[in-house]
Amino acid sequence: MLHWDRITVLIRKEWLELRRSRGLLLSTFVPPLILPLFALGLIFAMGLVSDPDTAEIPAAAIDPALAGLGLEALAQVIFGRQFSTLFLLLPMVIPNVLASYSIVGEKNRRTLEPLLAAPISVGDLLLGKVLAAIIPGIALTWLCALLFAAGLGFVAIDPVVPGLVLHPGWIVMLLLASPLLALIAVALTVMVSARVNDPRSAQQIAGVLIVPVMLLFFGQMLGLFVLDPAVALLFSLVLALVAVGLLWLATQAFQREKILTRWR
Repeated sequence: MLHWDRITVLIRKEWLELRRSRGLLLSTFVPPLILPLFALGLIFAMGLVSDPDTAEIPAAAIDPALAGLGLEALAQVIFGRQFSTLFLLLPMVIPNVLASYSIVGEKNRRTLEPLLAAPISVGDLLLGKVLAAIIPGIALTWLCALLFAAGLGFVAIDPVVPGLVLHPGWIVMLLLASPLLALIAVALTVMVSARVNDPRSAQQIAGVLIVPVMLLFFGQMLGLFVLDPAVALLFSLVLALVAVGLLWLATQAFQREKILTRWR
């Protein structure tokens, strides 16, 4: 049985320690805020530059919604969709960094054993650390996406561009896939942290998770598919199954006896 009062206390403790680590705080939360600004700047530039070769792009064959767009508006939609997919990287990277420093940091500071001696179950402890890493990552991801969505209305050369970039498939991915990707990243981090003492070693697991997101990125860019709601829901379903399995494995790795005997 979970004790949410103890879990809440642990989350507050984790966030208090995060506030004290200003270097980690700045290096983790400031760069993601640059992504929407960079994306909006490039999309704005695409609306100013007309390339005659763009007329040869069979955009309507890839997505009928793109038929009839001018060259500049079409360029903005194409680049906007690619950059919108990159926002799915944030919920993997940010929680991964926070979880690795949280768990491995406890090992390095020799504070994990006293924490386990406190009146809190391993399940409450694991859930508290997972939520403490996931909540800021998801919140920052959605904030950056909101900034991107708000700014897109100002840089778009055609009023239909924002609706074509922020299509329903992307919204489904942002709302459903982002938390699932964060869960998978943290679950893998917990499993790796059970065997390493360096936060950077635990963070390298994020490189594995980037692969499926980059497949979406290049798939859209090459016109292999359109990220519609059906594709987004299917992708989210697969992620949900993977997340459940990895969370179960992480729970098996995060056992009190194993921690006390191996995490030294």
